[in-house]
Amino acid sequence: MHSLIQLSIVVLLLPLLSFVILIFFNRRLPRRGDFVGVGILGTAFAISAYIFWTVIVQTYDPAFRVAWDFTWIDLGKVPGIGHLQIKMGIVIDNLTAIMLAMVTLISLLVHLYSTGYMAGDKNYGRYFAFLGIFTFSMLGIVLSDNLFSIYIFWELVGLSSYLLIGFFFEKDSAADAQKKAFLANRVGDIGMWLGILILYSQFHTFSFEQIYANLAAGKFAMSNAWLTAAGLLLFMGCVGKSAQFPLHIWLPDAMEGPTPVSALIHAATMVAAGVYFVARIFVLLTPDALHVIAFIGAFTAFMAATIAITQNDIKRVLAYSTVSQLGYMVLGLGVGAYSAALFHLVTHAFFKACLFLGSGAIIHAMHHEQDMRWMGGLRRHMPWTFATFTLATLALAGLPLTSGFMSKDAILAGAIGFANVEGGGIYYLIPVLGFFSAMLTAFYMGRQIWLVFFGESRTHLKPADNHHHGLDAHSAHDDHHDDHEVHEVSWNMRAPLVILAVLSVFIVYSPNPLDGAEGWFMKMIKTPATVVGPANHNCTALHAETPSPLMAEAFPAVETHGATDAHAVTGGEHAAATGEHAFADPRQAEIAHAAHAAHFPAIYISSIMVVFGISLAGIVFVFRIIDPDKTAEAIRPLYLFSLNKWYWDEIYQSTFIKGSVLLSKILSWFDTNVIDGIVNGVAVLVRNLAFANNSFDKYVVDGLVNFTAFSVNTTGAVLRKLQTGKVQTYVALLLVVLFGYFVFYFTRLIY
Repeated sequence: MHSLIQLSIVVLLLPLLSFVILIFFNRRLPRRGDFVGVGILGTAFAISAYIFWTVIVQTYDPAFRVAWDFTWIDLGKVPGIGHLQIKMGIVIDNLTAIMLAMVTLISLLVHLYSTGYMAGDKNYGRYFAFLGIFTFSMLGIVLSDNLFSIYIFWELVGLSSYLLIGFFFEKDSAADAQKKAFLANRVGDIGMWLGILILYSQFHTFSFEQIYANLAAGKFAMSNAWLTAAGLLLFMGCVGKSAQFPLHIWLPDAMEGPTPVSALIHAATMVAAGVYFVARIFVLLTPDALHVIAFIGAFTAFMAATIAITQNDIKRVLAYSTVSQLGYMVLGLGVGAYSAALFHLVTHAFFKACLFLGSGAIIHAMHHEQDMRWMGGLRRHMPWTFATFTLATLALAGLPLTSGFMSKDAILAGAIGFANVEGGGIYYLIPVLGFFSAMLTAFYMGRQIWLVFFGESRTHLKPADNHHHGLDAHSAHDDHHDDHEVHEVSWNMRAPLVILAVLSVFIVYSPNPLDGAEGWFMKMIKTPATVVGPANHNCTALHAETPSPLMAEAFPAVETHGATDAHAVTGGEHAAATGEHAFADPRQAEIAHAAHAAHFPAIYISSIMVVFGISLAGIVFVFRIIDPDKTAEAIRPLYLFSLNKWYWDEIYQSTFIKGSVLLSKILSWFDTNVIDGIVNGVAVLVRNLAFANNSFDKYVVDGLVNFTAFSVNTTGAVLRKLQTGKVQTYVALLLVVLFGYFVFYFTRLIY
């Protein structure tokens, strides 16, 4: 077994060990065992960092890959299926190494931060145990080499989120939120499982590599439409986990969990799982499936951004921001900007974790107040939180010199290139929604900065009946406090903010602040070739064998280019190398060229949109040149439309929920009146038949039997009287009989 595989298994099992120790023994350990969780995750991160260093820094090979598997279940030959065997395995490539380091680092920082934020909670030890199982579940997804294994850990992630979102289960809102998240994700997971079954029905394997090899060899017997359907069904898993329209509704309500959990969910675990999964299945997605994915991502990014601009809860703004940024990532994968989408997944993880932990610091300092309308002036009292929060905000908005600028602009460049290659028209809606969402992101994050950190404190303006309504009020502190009581958080909460803020600066990823393609990430994460046929090492001929007509339809034949500056991936990335494009679909190469050409136009447009959005927020909420209250009143229908989240909850309540309740009532009526009616009718019929049968048996059958017995008995009684034993009596009887006979005989003669 490869040493990296062995180390990755250790990384996977360490958080599980933390869960087992803390769930059973936390009450017997000092400080409820928080040091166990922090220590174990620190070890896991150290090993992950070594794997990252070995794979990314030392090896520095975009094609690096090691794998190991074993037979988990072997049922032998099953009728109708053949040899049924399920394997489990681990794969380590560049993406795995990066994700391992990212997940374990953020989980470690969340553990450390939680030692301050959750101190004093009555379920302190159980909280750290749940963090461990959550991290274990996500690491399982990252390391899995097959669909079945991913699905197992996928469901464990759902269970973990259920436990942590509803951690304050004594609150009805938290209990409702955990159920909402769990049920919404089940809808997506059902689609995902159906997609897995379609592929398994064709190839009798769950392995990514074997599925791709079979597809490349043209062994998919079903139509191209079925392949598209399989891809979209698999994508439904992402729609659920990564909160894409129409299953986005659960993520904002997930804020009912502790704030550090929000950071973990929104940055490194649950929502990241969906985007990561789409990246793993990217090579089997047909152009039609990718088009659907691109439009869903673009619409989700825009919709969530329009909702975030009116929210007042500091965490809810960040929640809708996450939905919007996940839309960007899905958009990027849909348009073929594979590397850029995953780049944004990583950069977003760090600055969004910083923002959520920063919001937790603010909530903690404000005695669990979460409404931004009652904050203000915090930059004077919380300078570290202000600096880190602002830097992460600029990264989220996509301002130059930040990591978010490089990754988001690479996606937008890919969207422009995609629209140009597809011939424009409706496809231009994708980059338009992307740029407009960027402006809205800058606006609502600028609004958050101005309301929270600038101006004067507005705590005294808070209505008295609004106390103790925060989503994250896990302790009954008195909300009445003066401005001077607000202070900076302790070092164990401050240190994670600083680390995450540093990781939001461009230099961590690329020496060129204007082009992430020159950095290590974009060079190590390449767009995978589609599955028309395997390429040789020199990329001179991608077809090792002739593809089937189906595959030729799904992925057109390769078109090679002898350019010396071959653009290997989208999102503005280019590789200065002699050789041909490593794309089995020529459209990928064409989109890559178009995206590279659109790189700087995308930078200019997005920078203008970002500056405009932040400036507009300042004009409205700082200088108040435009009065926000009067503006909201002037456009009240639009304002309420945004404030009420496009009324999606109300729509689902009126349709799916009430429809389900109505259907259940109809089924209940049908069961009571039809099914039970039939059953009860049959029972009555059987009872009446039984009564009739009983009567027939009693009065006819038993009557006949009893009459026969009576007749025999009566006859016997009569005959018994005749049996006297006297000869005279018998002679007399004989004479009587003879007399009767002769009378009868002579009577007949006369007449």
